[in-house]
Amino acid sequence: AELCQELGVSLDGVGLYKTELKLTAWQSTSMEPAQEPQELGPQTEMLADTILEVGERLFQVSRRVLSVHSRYFEAMFFGGAKESSEQHIVIKGIDAVSFQALLEFTRTAQVLIGQENVTSLLETADFFQFDRVKLLCEKFLERELHVSNCLGLMTYSQQFAFTELYVSAMNVALTHWRHVIYQEEFKALPKEMLMQLLKSDDLFISREDVVFDSIMIWIMEDPATREEEFLDLVGEVRVTFLSLSFLDILVKRSKRAGETDTFSRLIRKLDSCPPPSWQNPKLCPYAGRSYDTLYVLGGKHDKEQQELFLFQPKRGTWQACSPLQRRNLTQYAVAAVGLYLYVLGGSTDEGIVAAVERMALMESEWESMSPMAQPVERGDAVSVGTRIYVVCGLDENGHVYDGVQRLNTETDSWDVISFSPLPR
Repeated sequence: AELCQELGVSLDGVGLYKTELKLTAWQSTSMEPAQEPQELGPQTEMLADTILEVGERLFQVSRRVLSVHSRYFEAMFFGGAKESSEQHIVIKGIDAVSFQALLEFTRTAQVLIGQENVTSLLETADFFQFDRVKLLCEKFLERELHVSNCLGLMTYSQQFAFTELYVSAMNVALTHWRHVIYQEEFKALPKEMLMQLLKSDDLFISREDVVFDSIMIWIMEDPATREEEFLDLVGEVRVTFLSLSFLDILVKRSKRAGETDTFSRLIRKLDSCPPPSWQNPKLCPYAGRSYDTLYVLGGKHDKEQQELFLFQPKRGTWQACSPLQRRNLTQYAVAAVGLYLYVLGGSTDEGIVAAVERMALMESEWESMSPMAQPVERGDAVSVGTRIYVVCGLDENGHVYDGVQRLNTETDSWDVISFSPLPR
C-alpha cells in the first residue's frame, strides 16, 4: 500500500527555497539496516577515552575509532585543535539520537535508515563528515523517489553534493512532467530550476503545448511576483512545435482587449512583446523534445477489435490506446507519418480489403481514409516524408501483386507509381 510521510526540511539556510520533503514508499518502509560492504566491516573494539556531550546526553567514545570514520573527529582529536587535550567535549546543535546511530555504525558497520530519521541522520552525518553513512542515506533517498518529491529531492541533493540523487530526481521530473506540474512542490519551484527543466531536450511531453501550460500554472500560483518572469520562461517554449489549435487559442485570447484577468493580460503582453526565440526562428531549437515511442497493434483472431499498446522506453511503461475496431483483421501493413499511425489493407473473413485507417497519436482516435488503389494483404509499407509506399502483397485472388502503391497523406490520394521486377 502507498505510504506517505511529510518530513520537515528547512532548505533556506543554504540559499534554497523552504519546502516539505515528501517521501512516498511503494513497499514496506520499516526501518531496514543499511550495511557497508564486507571489506569495510566494524572496527576493532577500543576503550573509551573521551566523553562527548551531545544534546543532553553523554557519550563515552574512543577518539581513534571516531577518527577512522570521520574526518571531522580526525581533525578535532589529532589536528591540533584545543579539543585534542580535553576529556569532556560539548557539541551543540546536534540531534543526540542521530549521533547515537553514528556511534553504532562505528561498532557494527550498520545503520537503521527509515523515513522518520533519514533527514536528521543525513544532516548529522554531513556535519561530522561520516561519508559512508551519507552514501547510505543517498541510496535510501534514491529508492524513495516519486513524482511528489522529485523536485524537493533535486534541491535537497544539491545541499549535500549528491550527484547521483540529483540526476535520478531530475530524470523522474523530466519523464513524469505531466504529473509533476500538479504537485505542491512545483508551485514552490524557483524560477532558475524551472528554466533548467524547460530547456531540456529530455523533457517528456506529449506536445509542446504542455510546456506553455506548465509555465502558466507556475505563474498563476503567485501572479503578483511571478508575472515579470513570464516572457523569460515563455522563451523556453519551442514555438515551432506548438499545435495549430493551441496557437489559435492564444491568438483569440490576445484579441480580447476588454478582459483583465491575468491569463489574458499575459497573452496580450506576449503578442505585443514576444521573446526573441518567438521572433527569430534561428534562435528556436530546430528539434522538438527527443524521445522514442513504440506502438504494438494486434489481437486474437476472434476479437471484435485490434488492441493497440504504447511503450515509452524513457519511463519503461506500457499504456493501452484506442483499439482499431476491425473484426478478424490480419496481414495488414502499418506505417507512421508525423503524428499519425496508418493501418493499410489486410484481410478479414470476407476477404482482402482496401480499407485504410488512421489514428492521430495525440487524440488516440481512429478515422477512415481513402482506400488503396489495389487491395492487398501482406504488403510491405514504408513512409518517406509525407508519403507512404506499399510494395507488392497478395491480391484478392491470392496472386502476388507487383505494383508499388503510394499514398500522399497531405491530399489523402493514392496512385500506382511503379511495378517491382521481382514481386513477392
